[in-house]
Amino acid sequence: MRGIREGGCSCGAARYQMDLTDAETGNCHCRDCQKQSGAPFATVITVKADQFKWLKQPEGETSVSDAAIRRFCNKCGTPLQWCGVDYTDIANINMTTLDDTSGIDIVYEIYTRSRVAGILPVKGAAQSMAGYADLK
Repeated sequence: MRGIREGGCSCGAARYQMDLTDAETGNCHCRDCQKQSGAPFATVITVKADQFKWLKQPEGETSVSDAAIRRFCNKCGTPLQWCGVDYTDIANINMTTLDDTSGIDIVYEIYTRSRVAGILPVKGAAQSMAGYADLK
């Protein structure tokens, strides 16, 4: 997966650009992502921090633990970014906020112990009952 893509929130108040070279995309089934997204899981695309930049930074920011900050548009509520305090070298963006999601494959799933009943594993994706570090 390569190329520069843009994305943003539903109302356009927050916009970003990212280089998808060497990006990895996965589903996080942790309870925080479920509650924050209002869905069975959050699909996150991860790139190196220097491959991501805000064109119009969102004003909303929240945290439910000491581990991470979540950025969202305070106008329309779109969840945009997960910022792990111990992961400043990467940018984790909600994949479905990209303007064009074509050609992006799910390669891993994490916190599968919290997978909602009836949601099947993605065929061919690495699976971890715990976090991303356990996949490496």
